[in-house]
Amino acid sequence: MSRGLLAFVATVTHLALVVLTAGLIFYVTGRDLIVESDAGTTLGPTMVLASMATVFFVLARSFGVAEREPERRQPKILASALITLATSYVAMLAVGAVLYSLRRSEAVWLVLFTGRYALSTFVIATTVWAAIVVAGTLLLDRAERHREGR
Repeated sequence: MSRGLLAFVATVTHLALVVLTAGLIFYVTGRDLIVESDAGTTLGPTMVLASMATVFFVLARSFGVAEREPERRQPKILASALITLATSYVAMLAVGAVLYSLRRSEAVWLVLFTGRYALSTFVIATTVWAAIVVAGTLLLDRAERHREGR
């Protein structure tokens, strides 16, 4: 499988895992993932899109470096997963805080939204899935390249 297609499939897999997890969280808690009633219906999905973007771009960068410089070692799996975890976490909180504060037209919600969702099950689960998907994809690519003898 080409590395570009692999990055795309991994990003879609991340979306599927997040939708599954969000459904389970909603089922168990009986509450919306974004509890602010005036947040609208697009805030949560936009936060997930930010996380998906980090998955795609980390994989695209890892695969791009590996293609440009084949003599270099393979991408570091743990480092890439941790970078994805941190970037996804910050991106989700930043996107959510900015969009919600724009909706409320009050800058104080940048801090309040970030504080409320910093330890949210939704944000943490999404970022953990992002790191797992990146690590799994890089492991799969490494195994495929090893099997092909590259």
